[in-house]
Amino acid sequence: MKSAKKVFASKLMLSLLLGAQILSVGVSHAEGRHEDANRDPNRRLNGTYGFAATGYFGANYDTTTKQTTGAVAERVGVYSFDGKGNCTIHSLANKAGLAAGVLQDTEDCTYQVSADGTGQLDATLGGKTFLTYFVLVNNDKEFMFTRREGTSNPADQGGASLIFAIAKKQ
Repeated sequence: MKSAKKVFASKLMLSLLLGAQILSVGVSHAEGRHEDANRDPNRRLNGTYGFAATGYFGANYDTTTKQTTGAVAERVGVYSFDGKGNCTIHSLANKAGLAAGVLQDTEDCTYQVSADGTGQLDATLGGKTFLTYFVLVNNDKEFMFTRREGTSNPADQGGASLIFAIAKKQ
């Protein structure tokens, strides 16, 4: 008959071995996801992200007064990413001077993620094109972004919406 100490030691050893095996499977699975993202960084953005943005519509910078003028603009909505570089945006814009918010969906939307988690998104929304720059944070569960809409010329200092926002995975 086995002593109680030997039975306990055997069970403890089996538990430790099982725990080590489960841990190694979990680590290899996580490493596999990381390796997939390194092969195609666009896979890091996949699914839907809710966002809230604020900025200026019709922004103009006065070099004399060093002030930005324009109507305050806010937008809430959902980005949807396919993990392959295609996206959609469904959002509601509310700008000072409007009687009601404007509900909009993208006509065109593509994105690129760099290996370091930064990226850009090109889209057309409400007939205007815009370029968004973003950085993935919080293990790709969030991204912070800024965008300039309504102009394709980076040197243009006016006539655009200047926006900053944070998006969170839903």
